[in-house]
Amino acid sequence: MAKKTVIKSTDQRVIDTIKNYDKIAKPYAEYTFERILQYQLTQFTSFLPKKAKILDIGSGSGRDVHYLMEEGHEAVGIDLSKNLVKEAKKLVKKGNFIHMDMLDLDFQNESFDGIWCHATLCHILKEDALKALKEMNRVLKSGGIVYIGLREGTGEKMVRYLKSGNLPKFFAFYTQTELEQLMEEAGFEVLNSYSERDDQSAWINIFAKKIPVKIEGLEEKPKKKKAAKKKKKKKAVKKRKKKK
Repeated sequence: MAKKTVIKSTDQRVIDTIKNYDKIAKPYAEYTFERILQYQLTQFTSFLPKKAKILDIGSGSGRDVHYLMEEGHEAVGIDLSKNLVKEAKKLVKKGNFIHMDMLDLDFQNESFDGIWCHATLCHILKEDALKALKEMNRVLKSGGIVYIGLREGTGEKMVRYLKSGNLPKFFAFYTQTELEQLMEEAGFEVLNSYSERDDQSAWINIFAKKIPVKIEGLEEKPKKKKAAKKKKKKKAVKKRKKKK
């Protein structure tokens, strides 16, 4: 069972953003549930093994968890809005949704094959972004895949979007280069990165792989050396037989 969650950020803008998502949880979930990001999801799953274990960070209505389950994967959704977690459970009866902060993922190291994080990293302070990405890296298996999608831009500010309740929410905006550099600093290799526009703004989409970490002293010895040792043993056995 996951531990009791508290919001790790003390920034009032972030706290107010979560409260505002709680206020509009039902209409927001109903509005977003059918709006599948088919192109990005198809790209994401193409990097994954069959029956992959996936973490959806900022699962909202449960839309993407539902899609991934339909594709045969095991998906877990987390969100910092308690009311959105409740709505997701209603919309996706068999889904697994947990109230949890992305800055403190309550999962063991290397638990997941993939992490899907759409329109979520943008709701935390830029100074916390690297910590969040390192948490993702920690819970991903070696070679695991992460997808990050967020609005392109610069700076941090409270923004109102009519399609998401018109309540003020905190947004951190990134340039493509800025986000790529953060990913690399967090231990990821960027596989694909591009920007696209919708009717409101430009979006950055990044697919990256956790770089396998080599532990010194545990590398396999070259096969030639092993073969040489076997030859020495055989010669030693022959010498013993001759002496007898």
